[in-house]
Amino acid sequence: MAAEIKPGLDPRFLGTWSLMGVDREEAGTGKKLDVGVTSTGFISYQPDGRMSVVISRVEPGKPDPIITCYAAKWTLDGDKVYHDIDIAMRPEWTNTRQIRHFTFEGETLTLRPPVSEDYLHGVVTSRALKWKKVI
Repeated sequence: MAAEIKPGLDPRFLGTWSLMGVDREEAGTGKKLDVGVTSTGFISYQPDGRMSVVISRVEPGKPDPIITCYAAKWTLDGDKVYHDIDIAMRPEWTNTRQIRHFTFEGETLTLRPPVSEDYLHGVVTSRALKWKKVI
């Protein structure tokens, strides 16, 4: 039996998505960052308003991946999805709201965090994470 979707949520989000890639560039210059970086991951949105994400990022020449993961409640407002984080691998994200602008194009979901200082690079960046529907 399929669960009913919580009011105010968009059924297009529901299910599991596989990370196709991350575009990251320096906001002021447009300089492409993360050349040679391999990112894999999954994000899952549930009809009860819960979500979770895990991303593994492997940088050239570095043996250990950088992992990002968290679980949250998700809500929508216009073209924004809010992730109100309950638990995160990065403790400073716990009890914060992560904002992502979203677009759908066929079976692709693109999430764009606000232009902001990037914890990986220490500069202001523009980022786009592209996801393909798995189930």
